[in-house]
Amino acid sequence: MSSQVFLFIGENAFALVREKRTWLGEFMRKHGSDNLLLLRAAEITYRSLLDEIGVAPFIAEKRLVVVDGIPKFTPEEIEGVFRHIHPACVLVLSDAKPDRRTAAVKDLLKRATVKEFPHLRGAKLTAWMRAVAQSQGSSLGETEAASLIALSGEDEETLCNELLKLCLFAPDQPITREVIRALAVPSGEQEVWHLLQLLSGGKADEALAYARALLQQGEDPFALWNMLLWMCRHLVSVCAAASEGRRNPAKIASELHVPFPTAKTLVGLSARIDLRDLRAFLTWLVDAEIALKTGQYRATQEAPQELLVLLDRLIMRCAGL
Repeated sequence: MSSQVFLFIGENAFALVREKRTWLGEFMRKHGSDNLLLLRAAEITYRSLLDEIGVAPFIAEKRLVVVDGIPKFTPEEIEGVFRHIHPACVLVLSDAKPDRRTAAVKDLLKRATVKEFPHLRGAKLTAWMRAVAQSQGSSLGETEAASLIALSGEDEETLCNELLKLCLFAPDQPITREVIRALAVPSGEQEVWHLLQLLSGGKADEALAYARALLQQGEDPFALWNMLLWMCRHLVSVCAAASEGRRNPAKIASELHVPFPTAKTLVGLSARIDLRDLRAFLTWLVDAEIALKTGQYRATQEAPQELLVLLDRLIMRCAGL
């Protein structure tokens, strides 16, 4: 593998960008900014890249060229990059989701030093979260880490921001579940999932309390309404499939484009729903949505009271199914 040409890839864009920033910071500390060049793949040509990587550093030991994206070069041009790069130059190409079908990417995967950044899962994600908390002078237990993931999802950038906020709230102290519940912002996916679990269990009071807590934390009432509509749309799709004898959650998820955890929960719920009740609920829901869109309900960002009543009614009726 080349010690001069590096390829940063992987769907974990947060970790990839963080690694690039680390490289840039270390390089400038050691060699200054005069020998650092940042380029965009869409804006460079083969000849212009050769001009930049073929020159010696200016009063320094190294030169660093970082390209955002992977240029659409031919195999011959990729060969030219490796052949003409100056011995004191380092080239970094970064692309979170490269098109592995292209000749350029195929050749780079074979010849460059590849650094992959996959999403962290399970114990690795927990260990990373605890390290972030520790770097801020705080601490995070495994149970508390699981609580934060359940609330805010597994996106590392979101988790990092939430951890920094929690550490600032209680400096030099362990992060507790009480603080997480009070301050952490739920992700849209987690909000839907938790509401779905409560509603599928017929827990109307808990679902109402959770929805009100979201609103108190700053959730937009119109966004919450649309979130519940999204959930009801999937409920209809899964119930229709179940009525036709299709009850495999994996197949339903694939065929109807429903998230698998949602499909799995709704398949079990569909067996307990009377289709006549579902039709009556949908008739009410469609009428409410039309009334909301046409101004029959006077709901605005400044005065959402009538929408808040609609939200309560939707949750109660859905839980009653």
